[in-house]
Amino acid sequence: MRSILYILILSFLALISNGCSDASIKHYNLGIEAAERGELDRAISEWRESLKHRYEDADAQYNLGMALLEKELYDEASIHLLEAARLSPADNEIQYACGKALEEKGALPEAKKAYRLSITLKQNYSPPHIGIASIAMKQKQYRTAEKYAAHGLNISMKNLEGNLILSEAYFMQGNFQEAYAQLLSIRHIFPREPALLLLLGKVLSKRHMHEDAITTLRLAKENGASGGDLFLYMGRSSFALSRYSDAEKFFQLALYKNDTDIRALKGLAETRFKKGNYEKSLVAWKRISSISPMDLETQLGKSMVYINTGRSEEAVSILETLAEKESSPPRTLYYLGHALMRTGKKNEARESFEEFLKTWQGDHALIAEVNDIIVTLQ
Repeated sequence: MRSILYILILSFLALISNGCSDASIKHYNLGIEAAERGELDRAISEWRESLKHRYEDADAQYNLGMALLEKELYDEASIHLLEAARLSPADNEIQYACGKALEEKGALPEAKKAYRLSITLKQNYSPPHIGIASIAMKQKQYRTAEKYAAHGLNISMKNLEGNLILSEAYFMQGNFQEAYAQLLSIRHIFPREPALLLLLGKVLSKRHMHEDAITTLRLAKENGASGGDLFLYMGRSSFALSRYSDAEKFFQLALYKNDTDIRALKGLAETRFKKGNYEKSLVAWKRISSISPMDLETQLGKSMVYINTGRSEEAVSILETLAEKESSPPRTLYYLGHALMRTGKKNEARESFEEFLKTWQGDHALIAEVNDIIVTLQ
């Protein structure tokens, strides 16, 4: 994309040949000089003044729009960039800039239209391909995001945004190996980029490379990354390494960022359970229930607390109701069997364990454990 400092001698000559007023030229050039000094607010002021004298100046509209876009004033930026596009409809970079401003203000259909027009005007210009990929990510259309990000990277393989979008599209589809490979391919180019390090840390955590995940996420934090996901994944990897005190701290930090993040609340509940803090674990599970009453894993979590605190009848009540649901968690019948054992209902416990074995497709060690329990119940 053209920089806000962009200026052409030809555009200057065009201003003169079109009979533009001296005031318009003066303020336009003062805006350029201010932008070159890094005085963006002054540049914006000068370009606004220039447009008062000659509103039909595509370059002034474009430069002003780009400056406003950089200031994150998206509504006003889109107004001036759309004017620039009206005045220079065949300029692919202006059409892309319109799309970017519209995307940032949340006008996604209009943004996509502008990006597509930019592509039509120049096929081998990468930013609009990546722009469409960005919109697809916002709309959770991960295959589409993957497709357009890959198109953009075929044109400009070192584009940071395109690489991050493609990697995240892989991540959201569960393709952690592809995400890992994509991020590693550009890490040497952007060794301290916080967004890249954060996503890489999440990928490492998902790939069970937990020590590397924590190290990478700490590096992301040192370079400016923040937000709930940073601490959530540090918590998950710490939990996987049985560092429960660290995990509890990180999940609490994630909740400080967003106190309704169910993922962090579940992590906190499970961590406190592992530490033997059953009542605090129950508090976290109940908090999840208040946010998402239909969350079935929460019912399972509460029942586990009840089993371990001598309230097996309450656990049985929850688990029997849960087991009737088609979408109940896979371990429901396993925990129901344990709860029934603790209430002295051995026959019902054995039946629950036998039903569990018919459907369980997970850890074989659990199958062996349940078979041993069934033998003792006969």
